[in-house]
Amino acid sequence: MVVPIGEDGEETPADKAWAIHAAIIGLNTGNLLFRGLELDPENPEIVTVACLAILAAALPFQAIFFLINSYIQEASNVHEIEYIMLQRLSLICQTISYLSLTAIGILMFETHVYIGGSFFLGCIIAFFLLRAAMTQADTLSSVRR
Repeated sequence: MVVPIGEDGEETPADKAWAIHAAIIGLNTGNLLFRGLELDPENPEIVTVACLAILAAALPFQAIFFLINSYIQEASNVHEIEYIMLQRLSLICQTISYLSLTAIGILMFETHVYIGGSFFLGCIIAFFLLRAAMTQADTLSSVRR
């Protein structure tokens, strides 16, 4: 038997993933709703339609992630093989959820080139800040050992 994650009451990576995916599903749903309402029924922009289709396709995977995560957290007798399979399915759903953010980026460029450019620049800066923080954390952890 495998003990479900988070029984000790502390915040776990699963809790953080839950919060991240809740934010992503809200972002995707909001974009689907509002950008979908803005579409011209006579002549919709094909790039916008394609991005909204990507967001719509990601929603079921995001919902399945929540179901898997809830089951793993609340089940008291999950067998090891079942746990491994559920973790793999959860990882697939998480990956598709994260990839749906590329459609959000493209939609930003479709709104205006400056908005998309700012988003892209912010992503690059955030990536380098994350890498710097991870490198610093590795350095600090190796010094303390």
